[in-house]
Amino acid sequence: GSCVITPFVAIPHIIVDGKQVFKILLVRSREGITFEEDSSVKAFFVIVGSQDMRNMHLKALAAIAHIVQNPEFERRWTIARNEAQLKDILLLAERIRM
Repeated sequence: GSCVITPFVAIPHIIVDGKQVFKILLVRSREGITFEEDSSVKAFFVIVGSQDMRNMHLKALAAIAHIVQNPEFERRWTIARNEAQLKDILLLAERIRM
């Protein structure tokens, strides 16, 4: 499945076979990737999880949606210099902990 939540952010996701599988892959495209009709997505949060991790999947979707609503998110994501700074944007963001 896929979910473009803003023209800047998409959260493609897939349910896989197995148990206790849950991964999130961060992807940045400075130029943007046409993901749906009018979107030039620059921030992707790819979520892969097994059916038994569905609760975690939904919590991750909610947390990501909350983080990317911050007015500074797009600017910070765009100017981050490396992987560590991208991770910090997420890990240090103000959000509701579930």
